[in-house]
Amino acid sequence: MSGGLQDEDSSRDAGVDADADADADANANAERPEKRIRTSSRYNDGGQEMVFIYKVGGCMKEKLVQLWKQYESISANDDGAPPPPTPTLEIRIPLEHVTTKNCQVRSCQLWGTDVYTDHSDLVAVLMHIGYCKPKVSPPLPSILEFRVTARVLPPRESYISTERNKVRSRAWGGNNVGCSYSVEGCWIVKKGGGTVDLEPLLMHSSSVEPTLVAAPVVADRSAAAWSALLVREVTVQYNLCNEPWMKYSISIVADKGLSKPFYTHARLKKGDVLYLETISRRYELCFSGEKLVEGHRGESESAIVDVFRWSRCNKPLPQTVMQSLGIPLPLDRVVILEENIEWEDVEWSETGVMIAGKEYKERFQRNRLVWHPSDF
Repeated sequence: MSGGLQDEDSSRDAGVDADADADADANANAERPEKRIRTSSRYNDGGQEMVFIYKVGGCMKEKLVQLWKQYESISANDDGAPPPPTPTLEIRIPLEHVTTKNCQVRSCQLWGTDVYTDHSDLVAVLMHIGYCKPKVSPPLPSILEFRVTARVLPPRESYISTERNKVRSRAWGGNNVGCSYSVEGCWIVKKGGGTVDLEPLLMHSSSVEPTLVAAPVVADRSAAAWSALLVREVTVQYNLCNEPWMKYSISIVADKGLSKPFYTHARLKKGDVLYLETISRRYELCFSGEKLVEGHRGESESAIVDVFRWSRCNKPLPQTVMQSLGIPLPLDRVVILEENIEWEDVEWSETGVMIAGKEYKERFQRNRLVWHPSDF
């Protein structure tokens, strides 16, 4: 799970009517009475209520594992007594993180179905379960934050992959998971006060062959060892030239994995080119150079950043023709739509892409990341 957390006491107002503007992003229809979700005093420090704030790029895994180990220790000392319930955590998620712009969602940090690995991202889990939709823009501005009750659970031997609500989780096998967790409840807090319960949307679920399956377990937990545990399976479609390409998926085009040299933007810088197709058009995304930026993204010093080019191909060409022309394609074969864009300006979603603030709403059908021109 990839939400960083910090302890904070919190109280929740109640008794305020739920606005009708809790839209489809919040399948909300019930006013929540005043209630506190507590972590059992047997698992926290001094019996204080434990409320945490989600942060992108942090890690809640350590806290979950710590609580699970405390639970195991206490359960082992209760001779003959029935085991107590496993601990729960209440997590607060600021509204701006509930979007596909969240880098943890973009990189598909999500393993399991209903029960997830401890390193699965909480926002990605909520989108997979159906508490919120995978959209580029956050939910309604009248919402202050999301709150979640997560229950710590024992580790599993394997975690299955499913596609739900246009989000595909990944499968996981092996013994490198400290514990699991599930979502017991989710609600929104409105800026004007009051809370609204959310209901999960578990329809549109398809059980498929796992995107990741277990390989022989490696004792070393380095990045290379973790990567060796994963074997990716893909779905192949036919492109506009009737050639086999991979079906478009945000988990394929977005940065992912444990090693930065294999991130999509790093591969583009090495000379790879990404091609994407809609039902009638083909687009090209490639590395175009570097530029010097003064005060880059709020920093005091200047920085050299990578820039990319987004183009529309004049016409879909067979692979042999593309290979003879050169990749990326010559400028007379494409229409440049955006150039000198930074990687942070490329925002992927399940339904399209936003480039430098402009949304391309045509739904992608297929994609191919070409390693080199000889990779045909």
